[in-house]
Amino acid sequence: MTDHHTNEPLRAAVAAAPMVDTVGELRALLEQLPDEMPLSLDDHHRALPGEPDQVHTIHPRLVAMISGLGTPAQSSEPGLMLTQVYVPFPAEAEEQAAVATRDDLPAYGELPRAAHYLERGELYPGLTDVAEVLDEVAHLAGEVAADYLETGSDGQAALKVEAERITQSAARVRKLAGEVETTT
Repeated sequence: MTDHHTNEPLRAAVAAAPMVDTVGELRALLEQLPDEMPLSLDDHHRALPGEPDQVHTIHPRLVAMISGLGTPAQSSEPGLMLTQVYVPFPAEAEEQAAVATRDDLPAYGELPRAAHYLERGELYPGLTDVAEVLDEVAHLAGEVAADYLETGSDGQAALKVEAERITQSAARVRKLAGEVETTT
């Protein structure tokens, strides 16, 4: 990786753009960065949990991009990662930027957010999101998929039975979420 002093202009350029909401803002940022700089996209949108009114923005940040992992030639270089973040709205630009730059925000979607919480031992919100995922799976199997099968067919009936079992599992997980305590 290039030394810390060489990275300062990159850090300053990225820090000056905590949110990019237009193509022009992104272009202005990219013009300040090397053409060969690696680019990656965050796998998941991020959001403040429980915030009722949010709008999305893109948060750029510098990350270390590793090549040759586990080999004698392993090296890293700075790369640009773009993350879609939902920020409070209406809110001052400074407040939105403060949310966009937080690195502890869980994913917006239920399944990755459940993993975020459960991996940190936060059982109630994690299990609650697991129950939501199970409810969605039950809906997809018992209603969406079943609608493509002949009405009254064995396949449709089987899907509806499985969907009901999944719905019951969701209810049990939701109940457990309120009863379990963390052991750590």
